[in-house]
This record gives sequence, structure tokens and C-alpha cells, in this order.
Amino acid sequence: MRITAVFFLAAMLLAPACARWENPATSMISADKSVVVLVLNPSVYTMQEVRVKGKVWEMKTTEEPAESTTFKLADSEGNYITVIWEKELSFAEGNIVEVAGLFDSNFISSENRFDPKLAAKTIKVLKGD
Repeated sequence: MRITAVFFLAAMLLAPACARWENPATSMISADKSVVVLVLNPSVYTMQEVRVKGKVWEMKTTEEPAESTTFKLADSEGNYITVIWEKELSFAEGNIVEVAGLFDSNFISSENRFDPKLAAKTIKVLKGD
């Protein structure tokens, strides 16, 4: 009985020190990717954290349901993914940025194509326009 009580006491004291478990596939940035790799392999990277660099084009801010900004993140060949940013803007159209976030891509059957999107967690300006 005494050993059991000591065990439970130790478990209660150590439990707050344990970190919350997170799925490695969605909690760590998998690697730096290029826009074209994400566009050509959307199903491989869907629901994974990625980091990608590109140029900001066609920024649009919406008010509903919550304020957010969407823009195209394009590479030098014109390939792009749509980025969704829900924080204060620290960049402008034409900037070269590095975006890290959760990648997702839905298949649009009526258009027979994938719609690659990145829900950005961080955006770092690498070069102003």
C-alpha cells in the first residue's frame, strides 16, 4: 500500500513537467519546399507544415467571417500557391517572403485541378519591393 501511494505521489508531481504530445507530422516543419514542388505534389504535403519562399502577388483582404488576407505566393516561373494570413500585415505586394504554415490542397473536380493553400503561421520578409 505504501509503495502504491509513493508511486501515485511521484506521478502527480512529475505529470506537469511532461510536455504535451504533438503529432510530428503536423507539429514540425517538414522542410523547405519550393512552390513548384507543392504544386506538382499536393497530396504528398497535404496537412503538413512546410516553409516556402516566393513573391507576394494579388493581395486581397476580407472582413468576413474574420479579417484575413489572401495572396498568391509565386516563384520565378509563375507557379503559385494561395496563402491565407490572419494577422497584422508586415509585408506588401511585391515583397519576397518566407512563409511557414500548414499546407492543404483540395481537388476541384469540376475544374479537374488541385487548389493548393497554405495557412500561414509566420511570414518573414526577405526582400522589399
